[in-house]
Formats: sequence, C-alpha cells, structure tokens
Amino acid sequence: MKKLHLILLPCVILLFYACKPKVDIEKETEAIKVLINNETQAFLQNDTAKLLSFYIQDSYQTRLSVSPDTVGLIKGWKELSAFFKNVNLSEISNPKNTKDFIQVKVTRNAAWAIYKDNWEYTRTAPIHLPDGRMRDTIIITTNDLFCTMNLEKKLNEWKISSFSIYNHNN
Repeated sequence: MKKLHLILLPCVILLFYACKPKVDIEKETEAIKVLINNETQAFLQNDTAKLLSFYIQDSYQTRLSVSPDTVGLIKGWKELSAFFKNVNLSEISNPKNTKDFIQVKVTRNAAWAIYKDNWEYTRTAPIHLPDGRMRDTIIITTNDLFCTMNLEKKLNEWKISSFSIYNHNN
C-alpha cells in the first residue's frame, strides 16, 4: 500500500501541473503594450475615469518619479487618483508620444515592462529660460524618460500595480 502511495503521489502532481493552462506570452505581451499605450492616450485626452480604470485600486498602488534633483512618491489609491484628477494639461498642445519597449516579462498573473517614453509637445505659458529670458511658447522634446511598470492580471484583464518613471536629464 505504501508503494502505491509513492507511485500515485507523483502521478497526481504531474497531472495537476499538466492541466494548468499555458500562458501565451506573445499574446499577453501585446495586450500589455496596448494597455500601456491606451493609458497614455487616456492621459492625453484628459479622461481621468478611463485613465484610472487601468490601475489596481488598492493601498499598494505606487507611482515613483525620479529626476536628478527631485523624487516624488505617490502611495495608495487615494493619492494616485487625486494626483490624476489634479493634472492640468491646459498649457500643453500638440502632444506626440512614442514608446520604445525594451523588455516585457510575463508570468501567469504578473508582468513587468520597461520602456523608453518619448514626448514632444508645445507648452504655452510664461517660461523662464536658464539664461533668464522669458518665452511664452516653447516646443519640448523629451527622449530621456525610462519607465518601469508592474502589472497584475485581475479578472482576465491586465492592470497597473505600480509605475516608476526616471528622467535622467532635467
């Protein structure tokens, strides 16, 4: 009887693991890229409700922004939703955004993506230039933003659980 248990146990374990559905990495990677691009489009359209729908609504939600002279950390759903609700894009026009995906790793219900975020936009507001002059309008191009996004699959949908952005030039 003991020998039978020793034979059946490995068979049951193998059967259990063999029955788990395989993850289609290419399909999930593409779904994550679409989500990331859609999140940016919702931001540009100033559609806060749609934008927030891409995020997990829990106290673990985080957004870290780092540049050479500043660090910003937003912790929890309340802070994140307030941050996006207070974003003012009225000084920004003609925004263009592209993303260069560096790496997307997918496991069963978790993933992370690293990408370079490239922006060009026109800012119309009084702007102080480094040499002390003032300008009313300036075209800003940023190719220096590196982003890391952690995602979780909830109810068969990918959601952002944390986001970090690093601007190595200010």
